[in-house]
Amino acid sequence: MIRIKKFATLVLIMALTLSNQAFAGVFFNIKNEDAAKTKILFFGFDPANPNARQDAFEIFERVRRNLKTTDLFDVVKNSGKIEIAGEETVVSPVSSKNSVPIAIPTISVETLPDFDRYSKAGVGAIIVAQFNYDQNNNLEMRVRMWDVLDQRQLFGKFYSTSKPNYKKVANLLSDEIFKAITGEKKGHFNSQILYTSEAGSIKKRIKKIVMMDFDGENRRALTDGRDLVLTPIFSKTPNEIYYLRYFENKPQIFNLDLRTARSNRLGSFRGTTFAASVHPTDPNLVLLSAIFDGNSDIYEMNIANNQARRLTKSPAIDTTASYSSDGKSILFVSDRDGGQQIYLMNISGSDVKKISDGIGSYAKPIYSPDGSMIAFTRIKSGQFYIGTMSANGKNERLLTSGYLVEGAKWSPNGRYLIYSKKRGPYGKDSVPRICVIDIATGFEFEITTPENEGATDPDWAAL
Repeated sequence: MIRIKKFATLVLIMALTLSNQAFAGVFFNIKNEDAAKTKILFFGFDPANPNARQDAFEIFERVRRNLKTTDLFDVVKNSGKIEIAGEETVVSPVSSKNSVPIAIPTISVETLPDFDRYSKAGVGAIIVAQFNYDQNNNLEMRVRMWDVLDQRQLFGKFYSTSKPNYKKVANLLSDEIFKAITGEKKGHFNSQILYTSEAGSIKKRIKKIVMMDFDGENRRALTDGRDLVLTPIFSKTPNEIYYLRYFENKPQIFNLDLRTARSNRLGSFRGTTFAASVHPTDPNLVLLSAIFDGNSDIYEMNIANNQARRLTKSPAIDTTASYSSDGKSILFVSDRDGGQQIYLMNISGSDVKKISDGIGSYAKPIYSPDGSMIAFTRIKSGQFYIGTMSANGKNERLLTSGYLVEGAKWSPNGRYLIYSKKRGPYGKDSVPRICVIDIATGFEFEITTPENEGATDPDWAAL
């Protein structure tokens, strides 16, 4: 169990104790190579107690790795030297013979930092931590974050946890730092990812549904590989997912209870069904693409009463539907006007209108969590792209491309897109990997999965 409390914003009223030895003789080495990144200075993660030092190091390293994936922060721990521009004594990584290190005053969770000094060194934020143990040997961590420029506290937190939960504490702290700097309402480090894993020989590829933490740890297979499985998604019901399974020689939608590992077919469709989309507020409603008599249309399935409602009735191919964030409208792809374009209709299936107008083929549109944007896959001139547009189809942006990129889904906070990507047709480049891109900065990085394992169809949910 983890307990978290907010600190009072007044610093000096706290009755906390901390040995000055933890910060005595501390120096810093801070570079200003990338002005776009916020430099964050971490104090207190080298406590005097050897046991606490090891625990603090584990938490700090996880926080550092988390923040590194954003490319927004330059993390500096309380060791090394500090450069202060405009003063007579300037210590750089390659010091001159006459350079003298500048000692930094002790900082604890009880004291105000010397904001002017750190501002001159290019520091944007300061994290100060204190570590202790309670009578049950649970780690207690008090943390404050300061905005150097505005000279104010960004947050104060108290965590009490046992060792198995150090990772979760590090993720929660990383989220708090991320939110404080970016202004986002939610973080994404304490989250999980679903995807389709493929392995084995070229002639016999085995596909399984796998779930893992955001950092690639705690991987576990949810299906056994005997049947072909694709496109897993998180349900709005806790501990439940949906996925496509080739059952009785045709693709069908199944749900799976993560607690019992039991899997059940969704409904009793006579036709072939494809990837599902879950209603944002009603877990009993699911959108499906289904083929009856050779024609593909969009259906809404009510799981509770096992009834389906046909929403499109065009002779064209209508597929890959998804709900809007308020559940009042539906996106889907259709070739009713020629090439594959993105269409919008209301929840009853009426008032259909095309909202994309680019050259090429669009696929798999999906609304952002707040409903303001749409992510999609687009194929143009033989190249695959992941892009976004406004909810009305305007302001289209292509964010990344590759030999094959597809299946974009939004992060829980709506800042990132996750998708699978092949970089080329041969060798390692032909193995699909899971990638994430920041739609604000364009920074793209790869989520860790086994080297020889293909990874496709990712979905993302907060814990």
